[in-house]
Amino acid sequence: MKVVIEKLDHFGNGLSRIDGKIVFVPKTIPGDIVEIDIVKDNKKFQEGKVINYIEKQDRHSICPYSNICGGCHLIDLKYDDQLKYKENKVKELFKKVLNIDIDIKDVISGNNYYYRNKISLHVQNKKIGFYSEESHNLVEIDNCVITNKEINLVIENLKDIVKSNDMQEVTIRNHNGILLDIKGKINKEELLNSFSDVDVIYLNDKLIKGEGFVISNILDKKFKVSSKSFFQVNNEVCAKIFNSVRNYIKGKNYEKALDLYCGTGIIGILISDLVESVTGIEVVSDAVINANDNKELNNIDNISFICDKVENRINEFSDIDLIIVDPPRSGLDSKSIDNILRIGAKDVIYISCNPNTLVRDLKELSTLYDIKEISIADMFPNTYHVETIVFLNCKQIVKEL
Repeated sequence: MKVVIEKLDHFGNGLSRIDGKIVFVPKTIPGDIVEIDIVKDNKKFQEGKVINYIEKQDRHSICPYSNICGGCHLIDLKYDDQLKYKENKVKELFKKVLNIDIDIKDVISGNNYYYRNKISLHVQNKKIGFYSEESHNLVEIDNCVITNKEINLVIENLKDIVKSNDMQEVTIRNHNGILLDIKGKINKEELLNSFSDVDVIYLNDKLIKGEGFVISNILDKKFKVSSKSFFQVNNEVCAKIFNSVRNYIKGKNYEKALDLYCGTGIIGILISDLVESVTGIEVVSDAVINANDNKELNNIDNISFICDKVENRINEFSDIDLIIVDPPRSGLDSKSIDNILRIGAKDVIYISCNPNTLVRDLKELSTLYDIKEISIADMFPNTYHVETIVFLNCKQIVKEL
């Protein structure tokens, strides 16, 4: 069956139509003409698998594994086309769910290759690499073109360790120093000798070299990154997002700010000089430990952190001028939304990693808040993921007492 790929869906799959019915075709880009087999037939759509490329558009990937790895959904597209795809995706969701046509103020981006400061790899049969998409089949790699070059040098050096030991998996981070977190049956002395220039090494969750953390610099602040820390993988774009947040709130003379889902405290610390006080709430205990370490590391005395679920503690707050939320992909829960509306802060800044749950939540928040600005950020180039930053302002309404 021959189809022409019209566009990409929200997950980076090619989209076509057969007799008016949508068919999704992975590993295609707009303009491809392909012969497919239907592998799934649902009431409203079908899924197809390419069996032959009749006319294939130019690909722009420099990755030798992109056809089998599956991790970089958009890597075949020119980078400008990737950004336009993400911009259109966000606009389409706002129109569909909120029925508004939005203007995107900024499209924040950086390098689309060699940007990741973290990579996790698996080992099978003495080979190291990624699991292919939706499977546990290993794709052996020599390097990863979206991971920074210092980490790729470590991957090269791991090849010999993999061959002579029973390694299971490894995570590598680079923040002004390399942190290795390795699991498996591995000769400790061989590991230390092979990586004498690595700053921190964990072996089966035990620290065997270094202080246990490396330091990341974001804007003018320092942050500890340990083996269990959650930290954004793209320092360049991360800094640009936080700088846009700072620029928005400068000069607004906020007194009290809430930083919800605060993680290791990065946002709260970066805005601490622009408000009188900040309170962060985060459920992950290791992240809160890191947040307090980062507070001390930067000599910040007007920020505090609570270790708990946001929905368990947000009801304790009122008289807040600014609320910043950076929730997980699932978005905000109903209790937290109700309390944000109750508090009625002058401004809310919503940083989202999932535009689908973002527009769902904005529909609820729109009873009290107007959208003032929207920007998007490409935290994960070559993938379908997009970050959205929405600046909300409280409507001038009188609440009933």
